Amino acid sequence: MNNFIKEFSYLNVYYLSAIIFLVIVAAITFIVLKRRSKKKLEEEPKVRPEVKLEIKPEVKVEFKEVKKEEVTKEVIEEKKEEIVKEVAVEIVEEVVPEVIEEKKAPWSQRLKNGLVRSRGEVWDKVGELFSRGKMDNAVLDEMEEILYAADLGPKLVEELIAELKKSASANTTNNFKLILYDFLYKRMEMYQQNNHNQKELAPSQKNTNVIMIVGVNGVGKTTTIGKLAMRYASNGAKVVVGACDTFRAAAVDQLEIWCKRANVQMIRAKEGSDPSGVAYETLQTARNTGADYCILDTAGRLHNNMNLMEELKKLKRVLTKLDPMAPHQILLVLDAITGQNAIKQAQEFHKALNLTGIIFTKCDGSSKAGSAVAIIQELKVPIIFIGVGESVEDLDRFELKEYLQALLNI
Repeated sequence: MNNFIKEFSYLNVYYLSAIIFLVIVAAITFIVLKRRSKKKLEEEPKVRPEVKLEIKPEVKVEFKEVKKEEVTKEVIEEKKEEIVKEVAVEIVEEVVPEVIEEKKAPWSQRLKNGLVRSRGEVWDKVGELFSRGKMDNAVLDEMEEILYAADLGPKLVEELIAELKKSASANTTNNFKLILYDFLYKRMEMYQQNNHNQKELAPSQKNTNVIMIVGVNGVGKTTTIGKLAMRYASNGAKVVVGACDTFRAAAVDQLEIWCKRANVQMIRAKEGSDPSGVAYETLQTARNTGADYCILDTAGRLHNNMNLMEELKKLKRVLTKLDPMAPHQILLVLDAITGQNAIKQAQEFHKALNLTGIIFTKCDGSSKAGSAVAIIQELKVPIIFIGVGESVEDLDRFELKEYLQALLNI
């Protein structure tokens, strides 16, 4: 028994010694590995960029309790106006930069492209019928139908058919385009001569050229004014624009964005203000600042609304208090799409205001761009500008020869 206890004690001492030895070895190994690891980290280059954390100041949000009685009709209307303005700004902000920066083809090519519908759906078809050489009743009826659909007007259609019948009997069918060109030119040229007397003023001239822009709703009046302002300003002229359409806040906001892009001054007033007062203030500002152009935007209105037409007459009279010759130009914006109705509009505006010229817009979206001939012949006033697209470059001076060459593809 004693031998067993003695042997067991020796065994425990052996195991204990072994355990202590292993612990010491493990400790030494751990220390060595830790030192090597630390040395390696110190020698290794830093590859991760230093990250700086920016701590923003605490944002305090205050909540204001809105009482029921504070939400009045005035507050609602004010919010509505803000929303409309924001929407108008977003739309124009998206469109205008493209209008300014987009590279365009030469004007002659854009005019030709813009008149492609009128050329293809009217004059090419008439030419095809004429080229048959036989002007029987069936051909004449078909030809009349095409020309009436183009809104040339009964008188002009009758004259043109008579001219084509005469040319067909004289066996000159091979020169159809020249016959048509000569016919249209003779009926427009005497009135378009006035256009050459209304060239843009040079910036060095001292007198302020007052341009009053009129037209019904939807013809592109506000956009046209914006394009004119940019056109004149880009040529070095000083321009002041008056937002006399005080009934539509969104239209005024859109015009203001155009004016900012063109870097020209705009005069506006509160919604519902007297348009004549805005016109007077605009002209006064233009004269005091030595502006070359004073462009007045008027409210779009129906040509058969006598009260609104009287308001335009009043605006015109108010301008003469500052300048007996003002407005120097009264330009009617007409949409080519409206065709014969455009002629009726022009007649009423001319009767009330004695128009000096026409701006013919949206010719690229209609086959009725040829109605310009009937408009000039009816009113005996020239077309000053023609528009064939949405960008600034798509509005330019109306030159008769250039227009007819593009219309007939000569």
